Amino acid sequence: MFAEQKRYPYIENKRCHTSRLATRGHSFSHIHFRDKAFLGISVAPRVRVHSADLYVESSGDYEVLKDYVHGEQSGKKAKK
Repeated sequence: MFAEQKRYPYIENKRCHTSRLATRGHSFSHIHFRDKAFLGISVAPRVRVHSADLYVESSGDYEVLKDYVHGEQSGKKAKK
């Protein structure tokens, strides 16, 4: 699948010399090729709110007062 997409077409047929993976607040990888070129890929984490609900626990049980946000996976819609 990756080869079919040709996401990085200029690195076809290049030979890898070294590779490096590091993390400093974000992760990055450098793949150095024998022709002195290198591919740098940087990945930063992303935080997404999956759900946000307002509860009351005065009776000892949790009661939902308001559904604010639900992630795409849950299938629920927020109540207005």
